[in-house]
Amino acid sequence: MNLQNDSYKKKVLFLIAAIGIFRLILAFTIELGNDESYYWLYSQHLKSNYFDHPPMIALWIRATTLNLWLQNYPGFIRLSSVLSCCIASWFMYKCVAQLKNERAGFIAACLYNASFYAGVTAGIFVMPDSPQMVFWTCSLYMLALVSQNETSWKYWLCFGITSGLCIMSKLHGLYIWIGFGCFILFYKRKWLLNIKIYTALAISITICLPILLWNIKYNFITYKFDGPRINIEGATHNWQYLFNEILGQIFINNPVNFVLIILGLFALRKRSLQRLPALIIFNFTGLFLALTLLVISVYRQTLPHWSGPAYVSLLPLAAVYLEKKVANSLMAKSALALHIFTLIILSFAIYYYPGNFGITSGKFIGYSDMSLDWYGWKQSGEKFDSIYSDYKQKNITPQNTPVICDKWWGAHIEYYFCRPLNIKLIGLGNIMNLHEYEWMNAIREDSVNMQQAFCIVPSDEYYDAKKMYNAYYNSIDSIATVKTFRGNKPAHDFYIYHLSGWKGIVPIMR
Repeated sequence: MNLQNDSYKKKVLFLIAAIGIFRLILAFTIELGNDESYYWLYSQHLKSNYFDHPPMIALWIRATTLNLWLQNYPGFIRLSSVLSCCIASWFMYKCVAQLKNERAGFIAACLYNASFYAGVTAGIFVMPDSPQMVFWTCSLYMLALVSQNETSWKYWLCFGITSGLCIMSKLHGLYIWIGFGCFILFYKRKWLLNIKIYTALAISITICLPILLWNIKYNFITYKFDGPRINIEGATHNWQYLFNEILGQIFINNPVNFVLIILGLFALRKRSLQRLPALIIFNFTGLFLALTLLVISVYRQTLPHWSGPAYVSLLPLAAVYLEKKVANSLMAKSALALHIFTLIILSFAIYYYPGNFGITSGKFIGYSDMSLDWYGWKQSGEKFDSIYSDYKQKNITPQNTPVICDKWWGAHIEYYFCRPLNIKLIGLGNIMNLHEYEWMNAIREDSVNMQQAFCIVPSDEYYDAKKMYNAYYNSIDSIATVKTFRGNKPAHDFYIYHLSGWKGIVPIMR
């Protein structure tokens, strides 16, 4: 390797290390959010598939918490995501360096780390996107190698493995095969006679079989839940959803990245870009997923991070386009600077903004302030300790009295209120709200005494506990309110209820 290439490799490694340390600091200082606590719940009981997602994120958490030994520290739970971002950054660099050159590869790594999806959703927070991005970017790298070495079995086999593991992380991984299939149909139909493709596909399918077998066992319960979220048949137009999706795609993937991708798409008419087959595969993958979400968003509400893998697939195009531009360094640095500046501002807002950004008083205090998802839970859980202990010491509640919840995001309560006290949390309600708690109930029902229970209702997610649980308990009494303050102003509250007179049946999925 020449000195210039070695220089770019060192730059990439420095970039990965420097921004990785920055993310690690945030990972250890910011409290877990709703989704993150729920995926921590996955790790408590390993399975071949879960209600919402495949099992890879649970294995990721198990790995970096040393089989849950370090699970009491959110930073070690998030370590899996920070490391995933570092690894994915390297694969992005290798992918584009293989396609074009080391300079373009370095730009691609910068743009990847500038993405709020890649660097935050999949790079700090504990999400299925974290392992997905490792295998997604590795699959892109393998496709780059396959497109240049189509006779080599090892790249085809590796692509089969990485694409299968990508799907085992999150079902979005199917779009890699969709993009590849479009490329074959429009540009490489002769590959339909290539046994290597079918071998790679067979490997990928075999790896993903646990998802299918689990869903067959439970009558495809996941898709009964997810289907209505994306089914547009009979739905009415809602242009606000589309507007939100467009803004979400622009912001979460970084506005600078978005503009560079658009410029790259306009530059596709240049023959130099058309001579890169892997780039065409990536574009098919990214555009197909992004446009699918835009169509769905006309009828259904979507989430911005769903588009993340689409734009990751389009980053190589932006990097190749930018590589020959005079201002390439400035643009890449601008994207990174925006990313870091935004993270610093958001971190300060989470911990130091006085009060909250939403409702400032009343029983719904904190409602519509997303920052409260990461603030006040630990201190409130410590205050609940004295309430629960007081009831036990006075023999008001029996041993093994649980805390109950009505939705899957009760995992947030479980991590910060129940886990430190070794209290079991039981979900009461229907499966479309409880999700994985129906399976956890089956594991826990014999270790709890349901005659009494506690319920904790966050004010920013307020619901009427008496109405919610009157089918399960005769008596539901409000016993305390735990208040949290931020910047010496009220932020949000936690309402504590004591329930007695059990008359229900624990919902269980076996």
